[in-house]
Amino acid sequence: MPEIRYCRECRRIFHYVTGPVLCDSCRKIEEEEFDKVRNFLKDYPGANMQEVSDATGVKSSKIYRWLKQERLEVSEGSPVALNCEKCGIRIRSGRFCVECSKILAKEMMQARSELQQRLQKGGLSVGKDEFGLYYKHRNDD
Repeated sequence: MPEIRYCRECRRIFHYVTGPVLCDSCRKIEEEEFDKVRNFLKDYPGANMQEVSDATGVKSSKIYRWLKQERLEVSEGSPVALNCEKCGIRIRSGRFCVECSKILAKEMMQARSELQQRLQKGGLSVGKDEFGLYYKHRNDD
């Protein structure tokens, strides 16, 4: 169901459904900018962040965001520095390296299991509706 939100770029009100919080016109501009950056990086894989930004006219903060969202990936020998947010090792895209991602996933699964156990001890359980959303409910058996 659509929500009314403010576009994070132009601050206009629009009907938000999914994805980035951008109105249609800003979303189109962002996709054009993304294509410029992607095409530039294909042609010049060794370019640093300033060169990419200057050549495409796209702010480096947007380019870093796309790297963290795993929409872009730096080449093996790229001077663009992107580090794992947990251990600091150099990565090519995303927020975490493979090892830290595995650890975080395991910790989240363990936390979910512990939460389910605590809820069941308190007479509550976690259910899933037809939309795949989780909810708590009391077991009144």
